[in-house]
Amino acid sequence: MAEIQNKKRLIGPSDMQIVERVLNMQSGYVLDFSDRTFNEFIAHELGVDATADRYSVDGGSKARRLRRIIHSAPAGQQAKVLRALLKHRDSPARDGRSEQLDAEWRRSYENIISTLEAKVADADKVYSASAWTGRRTLREQVVLVRELAPMAVREIDDLANLIERQRFNDPITGDAIQCLRELHAQLGELIDAVDGGSLTREAVEAIERNRKRLLHLVTEGAKLTLVAPAMTFGIMHLLSWLTGVEVDSTLVSSVFGTVVAADALKSLGKKSSLAEK
Repeated sequence: MAEIQNKKRLIGPSDMQIVERVLNMQSGYVLDFSDRTFNEFIAHELGVDATADRYSVDGGSKARRLRRIIHSAPAGQQAKVLRALLKHRDSPARDGRSEQLDAEWRRSYENIISTLEAKVADADKVYSASAWTGRRTLREQVVLVRELAPMAVREIDDLANLIERQRFNDPITGDAIQCLRELHAQLGELIDAVDGGSLTREAVEAIERNRKRLLHLVTEGAKLTLVAPAMTFGIMHLLSWLTGVEVDSTLVSSVFGTVVAADALKSLGKKSSLAEK
C-alpha cells in the first residue's frame, strides 16, 4: 500500500541533509541508539513499530528506517520526533560520543522544526467553522484526526497485507481487501486535509461509508475476522471514533458470534463457507 504522504515531502532534500548531519545518520546509525533503544524511542514518541516492514523498504539500518518514519508522518508528528531527538542529543545522560553541536547547525535544525509546527498552526487558522456541519466541533475533529488517523492507516495497512498473504480467492474477501485499500487512501487524504487546513465533512462521511461497507462485507463472509478478529474490530472502532458514528454493538456481537460458530463447525467437520479457509 502507498505511504500516507506519497506526494511532495514536508522536509525537502536540503533540509533532510541538515537533519541527518545533526542526528549523525551518515553511516546508518542514529546518534547513540542501539536497535533496541531506537525502537523503544520511536514507540514512545510516535506510537509506531519501527521494526515494521514498511519502514525497512530502503534497508534495515536505523538511519534508513528513521527516514521512512519521518517522511510517512504528518507535520505535527515530524516536528515532535525531531524535537525529541534533539533533546536526546543534548541529554547529559548520553555517553558523549557526539561532538558538541555547532550553533549554526542547531539553528538550522530548529528552523525545520519551527516550519513544521507553523504549518500545523497555519492550518488551524484557515479552517472555516461555518463550512463544518459535523457532530463534533471542528477543533475536536481536527484533534482526533491528528491523533487517530495515522494509527488507523498503519493498522489498515497491516491487516490488508496479512489477509493478502493468506491468498483467499473468494470474491467477498477480495472486496474487503479493496475496501481496506480505499480506506487507507481516504485516511491519507484526510491527514493531508488537516495539515492543509481544508478538512471537510464530506471527507469524513466518505470514510464512514466505507467503514459501513467493510462491516457489511465481514457479515457477508469476508475472512478478515477469521485471521485477525481483534485487529479487524479494533480498526472498526478507530474509524468509528474518527467519524463520530457509534459502532452498532448488536451487529458487531453477531459477527463475533458467527466467527465463533464457524470455528465450532470446523472442529465438528461441518460444512460452512465461513468455516472454510
